[in-house]
Amino acid sequence: MHRAFRRTAFTLIELLVVIAILAILIGLLLPAVQKVREAGFRMKCQNNLKQLGLAVHNFESAFRSLPPGIVLTSSTAHIPDLEPYGTLTGTTWSYSNHSFLSVMLPNIEQANVLTLAAGGYDFKQNWNAPVNQPATSTRIPTYECPSNPTPSVINPNPTGGTFFPATSDYWPVTRGNNNSGVWNTGLGLKYPGDLGVNGVLTANRRTRLLEISDGLSNTLMLGESGARQQGWSKGRQYDPGTSGSWGVRGAWGQGSNNIVCAGTQAPLTPGTVPLGKVSTIAHVTAGVLTVNAWNQGELYGFHGNLCNVVFGDGSVRTVSENLSMSVLQRLAARGDGFPVNPDE
Repeated sequence: MHRAFRRTAFTLIELLVVIAILAILIGLLLPAVQKVREAGFRMKCQNNLKQLGLAVHNFESAFRSLPPGIVLTSSTAHIPDLEPYGTLTGTTWSYSNHSFLSVMLPNIEQANVLTLAAGGYDFKQNWNAPVNQPATSTRIPTYECPSNPTPSVINPNPTGGTFFPATSDYWPVTRGNNNSGVWNTGLGLKYPGDLGVNGVLTANRRTRLLEISDGLSNTLMLGESGARQQGWSKGRQYDPGTSGSWGVRGAWGQGSNNIVCAGTQAPLTPGTVPLGKVSTIAHVTAGVLTVNAWNQGELYGFHGNLCNVVFGDGSVRTVSENLSMSVLQRLAARGDGFPVNPDE
């Protein structure tokens, strides 16, 4: 009697068929997984910005004014709002260089970072002074967008040395475009003046809530301008940020980091150096890019065609790269008299 032969393994053809089916299934599932993953990253980014928005209002509750957007001035005059960062020598004042993110640390439960060096963080000295380096080289998760593909520490330091600053992807919107011709002729809007064009948070001075005449819920306060330690345009890198001529950019303690919603000149090829910011009527005529075009001082996120922002009331919203220049200017300026919906 002969026993029937029973196979115990796949043939080569069957194995190849199974592998092909699995490859097809993975190919179908991968975009969905990536989409869900990015949605989670975007939500985390929004939560970070929400914490920063609440921190700004906690500061206002304590000091009856909003913090300076940046502290970076060569003025030798007395600026009362900047006294915590100033030194008086005879009759001459000098001011240190700081980001408002340093000021916010106690309001996001990170005050311990300011005590990392002996004697604590010294606001009378620059953010990168030796006494302040232990703090400003410390990563702050609340300052980092998880969708940003770049490292969160500037290492190597383009200027040399062993100080490797930690970065941020979130910055204050300090003003819109301050060229009256761009407003009046290029966009057909009325220029609100040098004070009215400022944002909720202003460079080198505190802001009182009553100064925001367009309303907190209608004016930008914070936004993404991610990976500023490198150069990015329309989703692609154009400079790795490692040369001495590039210098240090994007460090969270650095006072030169803010967002000025001036608009980016078109045309722009992704991954190339932009022509520059919009500063003339001719630039408006040639075309303007507003969001996710250039990460050097403009709104720039890594969420597809979206960028997360915080309004003056602390609410977090998204703006699209299709946002018009007219709407961007009315959102950035606190006193233009034209409150506007960012979804327009």
